[in-house]
Amino acid sequence: MFHKAMWAYPWDLADEGVGAVVAQLGGDIGINAVALSNAYHSVEHLRPRASGGKFYRSEQAALYFEPDLSHYAETKLRHRVSPWVQERPVLPSFVSACREHGVRAESWTVFFHNSFLAGGNPDCAERSVYGDALPYALCPSNPEARAYALALCRDLESQGIEILEFESMHFHGFGHAHHHSKFGVDFGGARPLFDLCFCPHCRARGEKAGVEAQRLAAEVRRELDRVMAGGKAGRKFEEYLDGVDGLRGYFRARQETVTSLLREVRHAVRIQLNFIAMGDEWSAGLDLAAIAAIADQVEILAYTPSSQRVREMVGATQTKIGGPGKLVVGYSVYAPFTPDAGTLLANVRAAQEEGVRHFSFYNYGIMPPGNLEWVKQAVNLIESAGGQRKA
Repeated sequence: MFHKAMWAYPWDLADEGVGAVVAQLGGDIGINAVALSNAYHSVEHLRPRASGGKFYRSEQAALYFEPDLSHYAETKLRHRVSPWVQERPVLPSFVSACREHGVRAESWTVFFHNSFLAGGNPDCAERSVYGDALPYALCPSNPEARAYALALCRDLESQGIEILEFESMHFHGFGHAHHHSKFGVDFGGARPLFDLCFCPHCRARGEKAGVEAQRLAAEVRRELDRVMAGGKAGRKFEEYLDGVDGLRGYFRARQETVTSLLREVRHAVRIQLNFIAMGDEWSAGLDLAAIAAIADQVEILAYTPSSQRVREMVGATQTKIGGPGKLVVGYSVYAPFTPDAGTLLANVRAAQEEGVRHFSFYNYGIMPPGNLEWVKQAVNLIESAGGQRKA
């Protein structure tokens, strides 16, 4: 069965009726999985479909379902449950509606990009080589953060979720912030160095991998001091990799940190795992070959109006994960990346011609209502290649 998913927010489903939206997506539109946001970062977005106010705003990261606290005994991290859930507990009705209409219940789950948890627990946050805690990013090396991620996965499985979709279960580095980040330095090739976490747990993992973490931190700091003083980097990233002893080993340890956590999740739950590949092997710590060996599907976000760029992204990812079988390509279904239906169809064809058979569409509540017809046309194109409408 081909994967044809729609990303959606719970407040948009609640406003229109959870059952009605799932029925339309699974019936008329031909979607066979709805990826509902159950754990999300702070957000403000325009809601063209809304009958009342046109903005949804959340000042803090939150869960959008009532968690089963019995799963969280092994971590001190305690999430914020959105007050919105008190009035509109969407997840149970969502799971029921998906079962009724033959649509797979998918949880679009943001893990470590969490200003509430990282800001309130700086000892669990990523930490720069200068000692700055990043108050929007839990560190994947931190035992509390890892235990929280496992608990969240078990919890969602117990709530009836069939597919766990992972967003931000990796390193983040500087700039992916809750606030507007401003800086006057062109880091250039040194940017991945500035993104490195040197918290005690990352240092320990580096030491275990044979890296002298204290010496490496001092060298990274010297290199970054030069960049800070001059306002720009004078070397390419590859020159830092070759010239800073231990740097490659530290990056490899970061990749294993992310991969090993996904492996732990794989052993903890029995449902499908979809990993969104946001970021790269250096700053985010993604070893896509290793991730693809564990996850059921690997997703990329082809947010571009260029079908040639889609081909390039698909080709580069397939090289890393060993072919198109597990690859899901996601598209934004509104301007500027998708200004019209023709662009969406051209981009779907481009991926299909590279062997891709799995797709996702972003986002039910953000796209103008008329754009849903574009998705229907794209689904028809996918089905013409042999995809089935229902599980």
